[in-house]
Amino acid sequence: MGMVQDKLQQLELERAEIKKAMAESHTTSKISANIEQLKEYLTFNTLTSEMLLRFVDKIEITENKDIKIYYNFAQDEGR
Repeated sequence: MGMVQDKLQQLELERAEIKKAMAESHTTSKISANIEQLKEYLTFNTLTSEMLLRFVDKIEITENKDIKIYYNFAQDEGR
């Protein structure tokens, strides 16, 4: 009976490793897709609404006419 338990534990470990590898692969492919899209946008001549919607979260204009742009990929700084 101990051999069966050992085999089950081994299979559970392998399953966890496979799930982790799949998650890492998915994250890597998403990052690669974003990089490819960024490369396309870096050569732009005109800002399009698609580009604006893709990369900008919001734009604030104060009463003093100061402009603050919040990007979708920027790190949160205490917000």
